[in-house]
Amino acid sequence: MSCLGNTTVICCGIKRHFVQDCVECSWLIFNQTPTIIFQANKIVSASGTIELSSTTSGMTTVDVIFSKGATIIKTFTLENQQCLAFTVVGFDTITLRGDSPSSTESASGSLCLTPRYQI
Repeated sequence: MSCLGNTTVICCGIKRHFVQDCVECSWLIFNQTPTIIFQANKIVSASGTIELSSTTSGMTTVDVIFSKGATIIKTFTLENQQCLAFTVVGFDTITLRGDSPSSTESASGSLCLTPRYQI
């Protein structure tokens, strides 16, 4: 996370004077095993970007799943070297799932997220 500073913070590569929260992380997933990359203890709305920077030859897509508990709110699908900008309302978890059944296949990328919480 790079959201530290005195009066100006850098969040997701952008200088800002005030940021409520900023989440930046790299991720790595294998086969079709669902992997949680963000989880909040409250329901959030958020804008951000998610990038699929590289995959092995057998992993062609990764599903990005926003959910509230067990209920899926929104799903996006990324292909290799794609980036997605999003705004999603009313979720608490982001899960990634690849499309390859082989345990030797993987994908990696990054998430940049600015969550907003209701009072």
